[in-house]
Amino acid sequence: MLRILRGVGWALLGLLVLAVLLWAMSRFWPLAAAQREQVRLLEDVRQVPGRNGFALLWTLPFDGLGPAQREAALAEDARRWQARSTPDVIDSALAATQPAVKGDTQGYCRSTGESCLARVRADTAQFRAAHAGHEGLHERLDALADAERFDSPFQADGATGLFPMPRYQMLMDGSGVHALAFVQGDVPAALAGSCRSVQLGRRLMRGGNTLIDSMIGAAMVRANVHLLAEMLAELPPDQMLPAACESALQPMEAAEQSLCRPMQGEFAMTRAAIDASLQQAGTVLVMDREHTLGRFAANFGWACGPGSDAALQADRPVEVVAGSDWDMRCLANIVGCTLSDISGPAYQDYVARSQDVAAVLRLLGAQRWLRQQPEGPQQALQRLPAQWRSSTRVPVLSADGTRLQVPRRAREAGDKDDAMLSVPL
Repeated sequence: MLRILRGVGWALLGLLVLAVLLWAMSRFWPLAAAQREQVRLLEDVRQVPGRNGFALLWTLPFDGLGPAQREAALAEDARRWQARSTPDVIDSALAATQPAVKGDTQGYCRSTGESCLARVRADTAQFRAAHAGHEGLHERLDALADAERFDSPFQADGATGLFPMPRYQMLMDGSGVHALAFVQGDVPAALAGSCRSVQLGRRLMRGGNTLIDSMIGAAMVRANVHLLAEMLAELPPDQMLPAACESALQPMEAAEQSLCRPMQGEFAMTRAAIDASLQQAGTVLVMDREHTLGRFAANFGWACGPGSDAALQADRPVEVVAGSDWDMRCLANIVGCTLSDISGPAYQDYVARSQDVAAVLRLLGAQRWLRQQPEGPQQALQRLPAQWRSSTRVPVLSADGTRLQVPRRAREAGDKDDAMLSVPL
């Protein structure tokens, strides 16, 4: 019996030694070169030059404040966030002392391509009521369009990955008031306001730091481009556009469509959560920081690679690469490997949405160009300037000849499975 027990003890000791050896080999197994490069790209966050508009964005609902007061309020809110004792997401302290504009979504134009002018004409009184008392908000939205970047001072909470966010829904308020101005006969204000909103959306897409920044910016561009296309279709072909439209309606560059900065923001939040998890006792045995970051980088890094830039430039679908398979490194990183496999949503639709925004802007440019040509649109389309088409999506007329359209890339739940992006002629 003693000999059997001794044999069992040696066997268990051998298994323990083998387990420790395998754990050590797993922990010190080098990170793949491709993952190292993806980590480097995601950590190489470069500040967009120009004025930071986050203080104005953060305090957007509040009337009666100057720029210095808004900066001071943001600084105080950031201090409160850093010093909080619970993981709750805070609102601005201004809510207790300053009058705040209340948004009414019934007064917004939507980004799904439906006719906003028809909605305003069907219930003009409702739209007037939805924007009553919003004059200060509209002035702030116009000022916000001149900001080049939107860098937030709030750091993600390590335990939840959450951080305070502005009231983004207020950004859509402008679209409804532009449509209302057009219906009421103030065409110059309607056109200029819509172009300024397009500019703001483009600035948010390029100068934001999170995926939600990019998607809200994209929604603003879509809603206001559709509105502009509707308005222009009702105006004479020789209608002059305000100066505000000159830069706002230029074709969108690859850098504006890129999700690299948003994915860098997602990666930074993930890194904070990983670092917080490693503070818990025992986690270090089942989670390795370097290997976990490498696996998450494989989920996000496609957005910052040269392949993504080339695809955006050519308007080809961007290849969204899936994360790494389980390998030797996962033996000592079970938690990290498991989390990275369930790390996030399907990013394919997000990058496709950015590309669709660029396509809608090109459609608007093509609409404006076609309306100024002497021949019919079918013939004129044969010589459409290159800036208003891409190598993969050339505008064509709809079956009834009333709309200009190209294929849609993103799956949009609100668009009733419409396979085409279109603007009226």
